[in-house]
Amino acid sequence: MDVSNFLLLVNIFVYFVIVSCGFAISNSLGVSRISSGGCLLSSTLKPYNSGIYLLVYSNKFNCEFPIYSGVIFCIFYALGMAIYNLYTINKAQRDPSIVSQMWVFPFILLNSVVTVLMLVASCMVSVGFKELCDSLTKAKHKYYPSCIEAENQNLQLLPTKETTSTGRFYTLINNTQNASWICTVCWLVLVIFGIVQFVLNRRQKTHARQEVNEPNQYRTDVEVKNLRHI
Repeated sequence: MDVSNFLLLVNIFVYFVIVSCGFAISNSLGVSRISSGGCLLSSTLKPYNSGIYLLVYSNKFNCEFPIYSGVIFCIFYALGMAIYNLYTINKAQRDPSIVSQMWVFPFILLNSVVTVLMLVASCMVSVGFKELCDSLTKAKHKYYPSCIEAENQNLQLLPTKETTSTGRFYTLINNTQNASWICTVCWLVLVIFGIVQFVLNRRQKTHARQEVNEPNQYRTDVEVKNLRHI
C-alpha cells in the first residue's frame, strides 16, 4: 500500500476515535452539570450547619467551554474530516494522483489551532476536577476520605434550601477528563501526520515535474544533434 494512502487510513481511524471521545466529553460533563444543578468543575463544598453543606458552583463557562469544544471540534469537525478522507480514499482507487492533490497545509494550521484549544479545555477539566476533589478531601473539614466516596451524597442548597445529590460526578468528570486528553493527543498526532503528508505530496509533485521535463530535454538534445548534422 502507498504511504500516502496508509496515512489517510490512519487519519480516518484517529478522526473516528476523536468523534467517540467528543461524545464522551459532551455527554459526561453535560449529564454531570444537569444532575448536580450547576457546573462542578472548580466548585467547592463548605459547611453551613450541622449536617448541612453549602455547594458553591463555579462559573458555568468552566463547563461550557469543554462541552462546546467537544461538540464543535471533536464531533462535527472531526466527523467532517473523516468523511473527506474517506471520499479521497475512494477517489484514489481510480486516480492515485488525487491523494497528492488534496489540501493538506490549511488543515495542518486548523488542526494546530484545534489542538491548542483542546489542550486548554483539557487543562480546565483537570484543574477544575482537582479543585473540586481538594475541597471535598483536603480542605479544613475533610468531608470525605476520597473524592469518589462523595458520589451520590445529598446536599442542601442555600438560600433556596433545595436538596440535591452529587450524583455520579466523579465517574462522569473522570470520563470527561480521560476523553479530553485522548482527544488532545489525537489532534497532535493528526498535525504530525499532516506535516508528513505535506512533505510526501511535495516530493511526489517534484518527481512528477522531473518526469515531464526529462522527455522534453531529451527531445531538445536530439533536435540539436540533427541540426548539427544538417
